[in-house]
Amino acid sequence: MTPGIAGTRLRRVPQQDRSRDKLRRVLDAADGLLAAEGADALLTTRVAAAAGIAVGSLYAYFPDKEAIVEALALRYWGEIERRIAAVVEADERDPLPDPTGALLDAVAAEFRASRGFRALWFGPLRTERLRDITRPVRTTIGGLVDRLLAVHWPDVDPTERATVARMYVLAGDGLLREAFRLDPAGDATVLVEGHRMLDAYIIARLGEARA
Repeated sequence: MTPGIAGTRLRRVPQQDRSRDKLRRVLDAADGLLAAEGADALLTTRVAAAAGIAVGSLYAYFPDKEAIVEALALRYWGEIERRIAAVVEADERDPLPDPTGALLDAVAAEFRASRGFRALWFGPLRTERLRDITRPVRTTIGGLVDRLLAVHWPDVDPTERATVARMYVLAGDGLLREAFRLDPAGDATVLVEGHRMLDAYIIARLGEARA
């Protein structure tokens, strides 16, 4: 399935490679406009033109601008999920010396790499509905964090560990948004102190990690 499609209000789901490619072009074009010009540039006519398709072809899949925004948001969060999954899988193969720091670094790298994501998340396009449709992705991310914690705290009660993972995601989301609101590269003080804060919370709840 085309990245950024599941959970959105598509008029129809593409079944052929040609149609899936057209949707990818629409999302790539929308991302480029957001990155270059910000939220005001995200008009269906401009997205269609940038994608090299007729606006009617765009409307055959996306009923309105908001549907494009929703698909983009899910694609952005999907990229964050993939970066986190890569850290967790590496940690499961060979435990990392600073696993929580590696998680923060992975998400921060995606924030830095995606100007479009920052324009969406810090601009007027971020609505309550957008937060709602991306919440399942963050639940999945919580499960990935739980897997990472299980490597270093294998003897902790699973329910307690899952709670800590959920709080880690909630707190980490807030501090990363603040860091990148202050500085497009990520405010160094917020990132460093946020890392210390999250580590202190995990140790307070789960104890010292297994050596």
